[in-house]
Parts: sequence; structure tokens; C-alpha cells
Amino acid sequence: MPRLHLLAAAVAFAVASCTRPDHIEIDPRAPRLSRKGESVHLHAKLMDRAGKVFPMESATWKSRDPFIAGARLGGDVTALSSGHTLLTASWNELSAEVPLEVDLVEALQIDPGLLDLAQSDEPVKIRVVALGLDGHPLRGREVHLVSANPRVARVDPEGRVWPVAPGEVVVRANIDDKEGEVAVHVRAAGR
Repeated sequence: MPRLHLLAAAVAFAVASCTRPDHIEIDPRAPRLSRKGESVHLHAKLMDRAGKVFPMESATWKSRDPFIAGARLGGDVTALSSGHTLLTASWNELSAEVPLEVDLVEALQIDPGLLDLAQSDEPVKIRVVALGLDGHPLRGREVHLVSANPRVARVDPEGRVWPVAPGEVVVRANIDDKEGEVAVHVRAAGR
């Protein structure tokens, strides 16, 4: 009888050690990228119904639209252009997908686009808004403003243009890889 128990235990062990993954879980579930060249690492866990993870197995990755995001073998995904795509992790006959949103700055809305100031005028705040692919504003984007010649007009950290001396100057606005300009004319005081 003890031999029968040993044989049953050996069979049970052999069956348990032959389990295979039956699904893939991907983390994070809904990644979002907001800058060109930004990357996120996706984890594909190959698992069986009992919750056992197979760490020695690895999935291959593919982007449905490789013009929006590129996927590399290890799960690194890089933003290339604005849009929506699906990322697929595959292992043998198993696969799983996650949606990816890429919200890049497509244009800048700058107000005002032209400044005509007297040297004695108060500073004027430049409002710069990042616009996405759909033309709607994108929140949380850092604006950089710089004067091409601070001796004519300077820009403070709050985005205000201060007239300094008579002349013409361009103030450049930059968010991520998009750039725009504000033409500034500074007149002598009293003109």
C-alpha cells in the first residue's frame, strides 16, 4: 500500500510541475504617455488559473500602430506621435492587450501674439496653452518663455514681458518640442 501512495504522490507532483500558463496579466492596465520619446515599462505576468506565476517565461510585445508607439521585446513602450493604440503581449497561443493613449503637444496657442509697449508700460502676461491632437488644451504642461534680447524686453518667471528699452525683440514660447513666438515692439516712454 505504501508504494501506491508514493506512486500517487509522484503522479500528482508530475502533473503539478507540468502546468502551463493559461493567461497573461499586464501592468499597468491603461498606460498614458504625454511627451515624445517618453517610455513606460509594461509587465506581462504569465499565470495559470491557480495564480501561479511563471517568471522564467516572457512575452513578446507588439504595438497595433507602431507610428504612435513603439514596443520592444522586454515591454518598453515609447511614445512617437499622438493617438490611441493597443499593445499586445503574446506567449505561444496566449495574448493580452492594453490600450495606450499618447497625448503629445501638437500646437501652441499664444495670446497675445504681438505686443506694442511703451518703455514705461506695466508688464504684460503672455498666456501659452498646449493643444493636443483634438485641438483641446492639455493640462499640466510646463511653459518656457525666453526673450531673444533682454535689453529690449525681459520675461519674468510668471510669464510677464517687461519693456526695458526701445527696440524690437522676439519672445519664444516652448512646451515640450513645440515652439512659438511673440513679436514685441518697445517704444520710448511718452511716444
